[in-house]
Amino acid sequence: MSLHRLRNIFAKSNGTWAATIVAFVCFLAGIAVTAYVGQLVRADLIEKHKREVVSGLTEARTRMEGEINATVARGFGMRVYVAQFDDKPFDPEDYHEIAADLIEETPAIRSIGIAPNNILEAVFPLEPNQTAIGLNYRMSTAQWPAIREAMLSRDVVIAGPLELVQGGRALLIRIPVFPAAFPGQALTERAYWGVITLVLDEEGLLTSAGLRDIVNGIRIALVDRNVVDGENSVIFGDRSVAQHDFVALSLHLPGGLNWELAGYPEAGWIETGERVWGTQLVGSLISLIFSAMAFLLINEVYKVRSMALHDPLTGLANRRLLEDRMHQLASLCERSGAGFEIFYVDLDAFKPVNDNYGHSVGDRLLVEVGQRLQNQIRQSDTVARVGGDEFIVLTPGNMRRNEKEAFLHRLTDHVSTVFEFSGTQIDVKASIGNASYPTDATSVEDLMRVADARMYAQKSKSKQGAQDYPGKGVPQTG
Repeated sequence: MSLHRLRNIFAKSNGTWAATIVAFVCFLAGIAVTAYVGQLVRADLIEKHKREVVSGLTEARTRMEGEINATVARGFGMRVYVAQFDDKPFDPEDYHEIAADLIEETPAIRSIGIAPNNILEAVFPLEPNQTAIGLNYRMSTAQWPAIREAMLSRDVVIAGPLELVQGGRALLIRIPVFPAAFPGQALTERAYWGVITLVLDEEGLLTSAGLRDIVNGIRIALVDRNVVDGENSVIFGDRSVAQHDFVALSLHLPGGLNWELAGYPEAGWIETGERVWGTQLVGSLISLIFSAMAFLLINEVYKVRSMALHDPLTGLANRRLLEDRMHQLASLCERSGAGFEIFYVDLDAFKPVNDNYGHSVGDRLLVEVGQRLQNQIRQSDTVARVGGDEFIVLTPGNMRRNEKEAFLHRLTDHVSTVFEFSGTQIDVKASIGNASYPTDATSVEDLMRVADARMYAQKSKSKQGAQDYPGKGVPQTG
């Protein structure tokens, strides 16, 4: 479809198409803004829900930290006890009672091992761990790294959870022992005695901390951040948590543990509610109202523009619009050399129609004449009403003589068709004067004067013919 044809469609629609498109764009923009605001509201709801979940995880984190820290503290107590016997030969019986008390107080402790000079010489309880007696940690590639780290750092080291030969998984808490040679001796100056190992049962630890896979509708997972692989980093709980947008709390634990407590709601994050629906409803209503206002405004602008450039009775172009288009064609002629034609149409003696039948009939006749002229032109042509009963047909491009004569005859024949109204037939006659740009004139004003003069010359000939051959018949416009 050509640009000119589109322009004509928009022009004939009196701005309805333009107003509709603008209103539609405004509505889409409003919906887009509403969707964005709705997304912000959803994000706010999710953040609020996350804060609630974090608050629920805080209690579980506190219990977990308390269990591990309390166990390590008891291990430190045993280290103090062991240091009292550093000046005598090692005897497992010296530690049987305190080890039994420690296991009884802390059900999560599965066993306790004491290794003077890194050789395991005592295990509590002895059954079923007696086969481990005599183990030289230096010769164990699996256990030596953690013990060596404890020796060098002079601090507790926790390894695991590890799969045990006896079955199950456990944390191995390595507590190095550095007895003081005299009161107040600095830790860095003390000699290494050996290591105490607390085997902390994973299941018992989690039970003591009150951790389960799901707590109050929240899927729980204990995550080791030292493990790169997301799924394998889950120590305990629902492994699928690591695949979601979970919230997490870091646990403050001794021994180099880098754990987080992660949580994700069973039903997912809350992202719908009255706020979201309210935002979408209000946004949609505002968008609809705004688009309706835009439609009415654009439509009104087109109506005002149309009133300024069109004849209010016939809807045809008025003199202002006609002259504007003629000036445009004249400017185009200077660049391309293509001129244009105008045909000045004047109804012969239109006044008697108003006098005999009334102005309403005369107006209907003018509308009919304008429609008849419109039916004979191309889409690129223009029909304008420039006076009471005067019309001008503007055709871009110069016509050859035979084309011009054929067009004149066609206009004359169609305009001169009898007009019927309420059973009355009114004979219509018109005089037409033609002028070509730039052949007949080099300005729009002169061109219209030439066409007007030729029209009046044609009218004079018609009047003379009518006087020579008076006739009777139907009423005429002239």
